[in-house]
Amino acid sequence: MSPSFPPLPSELELFSHFSLKTLVASRGGCRAWRSLVLTANIPPARRLLLEFYLELIQDKYFHQTRPWVLDNLKDFDREGYVGALVQQGANLPEEFRLWVLEWPATAAIAGIWLGLPDDNMGGSMDDRMTGRNVLGIIPPQLSSVVFVPKKRCIPAICLWVGFPPDAVWLPLDEEPDLYGKTITCCTRGVLYGTERGDDGVDDDNTNFVQWLRFTWMAVAAQLSAIEERIVWRFNAVGKEPMNKSHDMFGEFDIPAPPWHMKDIPPYDTLLQEALDEDLDAEEPE
Repeated sequence: MSPSFPPLPSELELFSHFSLKTLVASRGGCRAWRSLVLTANIPPARRLLLEFYLELIQDKYFHQTRPWVLDNLKDFDREGYVGALVQQGANLPEEFRLWVLEWPATAAIAGIWLGLPDDNMGGSMDDRMTGRNVLGIIPPQLSSVVFVPKKRCIPAICLWVGFPPDAVWLPLDEEPDLYGKTITCCTRGVLYGTERGDDGVDDDNTNFVQWLRFTWMAVAAQLSAIEERIVWRFNAVGKEPMNKSHDMFGEFDIPAPPWHMKDIPPYDTLLQEALDEDLDAEEPE
């Protein structure tokens, strides 16, 4: 006779307080526990990460790319990483904060992880994107980025530096249309805004987890093409910058000045020059 399971309202409430790691482990239990994970009132940001993780483990390319991750992982202080950004004035989106604190390190994708090398991956064809994992630079930096539509600098975290000069940013400006979205821009250190996405300058995704998902889809497509012996290379952006002459932050490890130093020479001058140049470029002839 199979055992019966009475209603478990207290357990459902308990699930809402579980960390991502505990939620993942809970799915290894009986069928009833697995179903509880799906029906529990889990905070939205944590649920997004859980759903993404569950998608990943169903992907054969995810498992094929684990050896490189396991061979290159290094320990880091998760709480310290978050604390360093907050100390610099960062108001972190919950999706990003929980990813830093709770995402399984062994489930890192595309070479994007705080405990993976921050070297420039340019020539090999593996599970990484072309470019540099700047999130692996410790201590982390909250950057000051020129945001042309508002004619001012905004705080942002650089998520990835591609090749040629493109960069992916997580803006932390308080405006709801901008905060927590990812913007991929072809000119380092300058954002034109999501309204210009159609002309190939900037792209935006709904949130940080969505950017991770799109990135993994591109990497998996690359690995599938390699498997089918189709020769091509995935680039994080693959577009040419509108203003090719302007990449004054290109030599920086993180292509923008620190937020807390934006008013200090020479960063103040560089940012103002970037703003003036791109505002001039915006003016009709």
